[in-house]
Amino acid sequence: MPFYAFGNSSLAGFGKISYNITPYDQFIRLAAISLEGTQFGAPGNQNYHKVKVGSDLYFRTNKLINPITQKVSGNYIAASDLFQIELQKKAKMSSYLQVGYQLERAGIINPFRLLTSFESGPSFLKTSVEFNYRLSYSGKNNGLDIRLFAGTMLKDNPDFPFYSLSASGRGGREQYLFQGTYPDRFSVFPSSFWSRQMTLSEGGLVSPVNEILGYSRWLISLSLTSNLPGKVRRMPVKPFVNLLVNDHGTGTGHDSPFFCEAGLKAGIWNFFEISIPLLISGNIDSITGSFKTGSVLL
Repeated sequence: MPFYAFGNSSLAGFGKISYNITPYDQFIRLAAISLEGTQFGAPGNQNYHKVKVGSDLYFRTNKLINPITQKVSGNYIAASDLFQIELQKKAKMSSYLQVGYQLERAGIINPFRLLTSFESGPSFLKTSVEFNYRLSYSGKNNGLDIRLFAGTMLKDNPDFPFYSLSASGRGGREQYLFQGTYPDRFSVFPSSFWSRQMTLSEGGLVSPVNEILGYSRWLISLSLTSNLPGKVRRMPVKPFVNLLVNDHGTGTGHDSPFFCEAGLKAGIWNFFEISIPLLISGNIDSITGSFKTGSVLL
């Protein structure tokens, strides 16, 4: 996916090459090896870079047809230092290691996915468990989506807080591994439409609380999203509820470590969604204000 950047007259874009190995009648049924490279513009008249070398090992099951799959993955990532980019210094490359195990049951009725992961970097170690489950209703693609996440820092550095666990989804300026595709990755929230873009991960709150709340040494979150009942389920709108507890409060006079928000989301599912939190707990309100003030993330 090559681009040409007119601002600094350089190449930009993303590329990936992968190779699959399929052993015959072995415990490992598929080994996928990949190499990825990314380069895009960053503040300070420079580009950020990312190189990722990864391997996914899929295990063979006893049954010829089995909806449950198991996978072990490992990635080595070298990426430009986000902290130095924010200071508009010449960014050096930092190294990261990821190891994970995934158990998944695909299908139409009650699919689920369990993912355990371990990640290490220049000054941190963290581990997490994420469980996604759909309680299927009658009809195609209808159900209650449940996401449970729990994570903890085994080692952290307060000088680089964004390596710790985020309560809210991460915007472009908070992603030290530069995930996703962001038309305006380093824009300051809420200065523009694209500055409100985020990737839902970790804590999963849609309200933009990370900047004031900070990051957590540990957190547990539960997210519920459902289709609308009856014929109105054809509308591209879903109600949601997000609950979270972490290791500290907000420090704004509402110090409860329990966070709650509920609202509606609309859009093209798993591609472009707009989340509107209509009801929020007092500690979130002390950070973002209510929906009526127009300061929450859409």
